[in-house]
Amino acid sequence: MNAVTATRRTIRREWTTWGTLLILSVGLMGVSDTTQAHDLQSAVNWAVSPAETVLSNAADTAGSYWSALTQIDKLRTDSERLRQDNQTLKEQLDRMPAISKLNDDWTKITAAQQSVPYRTTPARVIVRDLSDVRLRTLLLNKGTSDGLAAGQVVIDAGGAVVGRISEVNATVSTVLLLSDPSAVVVGKEAKSGATGTIRGSISGQLEMSYVATGATPAAGATPAAGATPAAGATAEPGTTLAVGDSVVTAGEALPCTNDVSPYPPALLIGEIVAVLSDPNTPVQGATIKPAAHLTDATFVLVIVDYQGGFGPPVATASPAPAASAGVSGSTGPAASPRASSPPKPTASPNSQC
Repeated sequence: MNAVTATRRTIRREWTTWGTLLILSVGLMGVSDTTQAHDLQSAVNWAVSPAETVLSNAADTAGSYWSALTQIDKLRTDSERLRQDNQTLKEQLDRMPAISKLNDDWTKITAAQQSVPYRTTPARVIVRDLSDVRLRTLLLNKGTSDGLAAGQVVIDAGGAVVGRISEVNATVSTVLLLSDPSAVVVGKEAKSGATGTIRGSISGQLEMSYVATGATPAAGATPAAGATPAAGATAEPGTTLAVGDSVVTAGEALPCTNDVSPYPPALLIGEIVAVLSDPNTPVQGATIKPAAHLTDATFVLVIVDYQGGFGPPVATASPAPAASAGVSGSTGPAASPRASSPPKPTASPNSQC
């Protein structure tokens, strides 16, 4: 009973409130168009206008601050993105010289491949060991799976001799550089045809010795032991070596061997930078600057179809040629403190009479 009574009271209050509001609304609608209502509205607007202006300005200011904060955050994000883009572009720009050189080197080596009269395989240098206490070698990124074999000759983009492959496996090959003291080749002065034995040295230069010049020894002059011209060393009578002359591979056997030269003839070795001679003896010596880029070559060519002799290079410390009265101040490359293996019992490229 109490619940029913309470519900009826609630309903009466709601209807009373609704009816009162309806009457007020109708009354206000009735008086809204009167002059008194307009005057009252104007007075109220005038009274609240300053507060409305202040609130409006405050809202505009707050909106401006919020917009500024939003813009600052956006600018910070854009600045960070631009900084990262700039860093990426800088890194790419820093790489451009190296990439450009790599492309140039590849273009040169592929062009050289077309001009070499042998079948060659280009390879990239992946390790370079130019130590004075170890064998001077290059490691190439190709091996037997690419047709490479021990003993093959390696040249650079200019056609100059780099060295020979000494070791090879399925994927990589080791090249013994021409400048290593254990490397040896018979060279020929391009103009006169004078030949001699060329070895590497610790300094990186090449030493050419036992070069027959065709000169007649002075009366009473006797060459010292070891100054005899090498077998096969020839020259026109009266021929002498000169600074600036080019030296190429002779394509001939080494002294005291019957083997075919492992190097094709007429490959550039280098340029004579010093001549060591004595007019009283029939032999000369010379220091040669290698023409090949032994220290910075990126790509090389491996000659794969030349059938030479000797097999792979024998990695031994090079013996110093005996001092000769005919090679003033000339001493062979000193034996390097390197690991050495005994030469092959037959046809060793290091054989000397």
